[in-house]
Amino acid sequence: AVVSTQSTGLSYEEQPSVAFKYKIVTLLDTDSGTKVWSTYSYFNTLSQSILSVPAVSIIETDGDYDGKVDSLNLTLSWTGEGSVSAVKLLAVFQYSLDDICELIMETPVFLQKTVSDQAVVVFSDLELVQRALLQPHNPHTSYNTSLISQPNTLESYDLERILTEVSERDLLTRLSETFTLSSPSTSFSLSLRIKILPQKIRYQPGFWEALKYAWIQYLAVLFVSYHLVRRVRAFVIGNMIVTTLSKQ
Repeated sequence: AVVSTQSTGLSYEEQPSVAFKYKIVTLLDTDSGTKVWSTYSYFNTLSQSILSVPAVSIIETDGDYDGKVDSLNLTLSWTGEGSVSAVKLLAVFQYSLDDICELIMETPVFLQKTVSDQAVVVFSDLELVQRALLQPHNPHTSYNTSLISQPNTLESYDLERILTEVSERDLLTRLSETFTLSSPSTSFSLSLRIKILPQKIRYQPGFWEALKYAWIQYLAVLFVSYHLVRRVRAFVIGNMIVTTLSKQ
């Protein structure tokens, strides 16, 4: 990893390992009322009266063959639900770092859209939000817990509760939406296309690492200063800008 210095610790760039856990919760606002669906069987059982099951397509791509997913296309298609005016989607991922800093956490991706056309495609990047410095070579696993703590209770699937808890974390992910494409259709479909890009990771260096980079910066300044002084001195003497007098 290429490390760069900052006023608030050091940073480096890493391609995260992101694995879709095939856990989804969806809510649709339709002209016939609210419709829901999830990959959690308990949720579907508890919501049987308003359940609407979509066809699901998931494509994960490793474009550079490094063993890490670079993009994910998630498509959900409903039929027979009439006109949809709004959609909410929560998808669960496992997010990992393993270079200088070690991190593993369960994290959600959330999307909320008001729609008119019924075929919607959303293009976005998955971003890591880092509110505190990580400690190098110290596994960070405190967020590697299930977002749905009690799957047999309907309250556990409340999206506001889940997002409120996640928003209080020092580390979380979010979608950075680039643009949305929509078109008319007789049935509703939502396609979420996520790019997973390298992230800048900020961390707190140990004493010896901090000393090493401070020494490198000092030597760099010293080298430039030394040669600058030499050039100025040679210029002054060569052009006789300063007159010297000798006493007899």
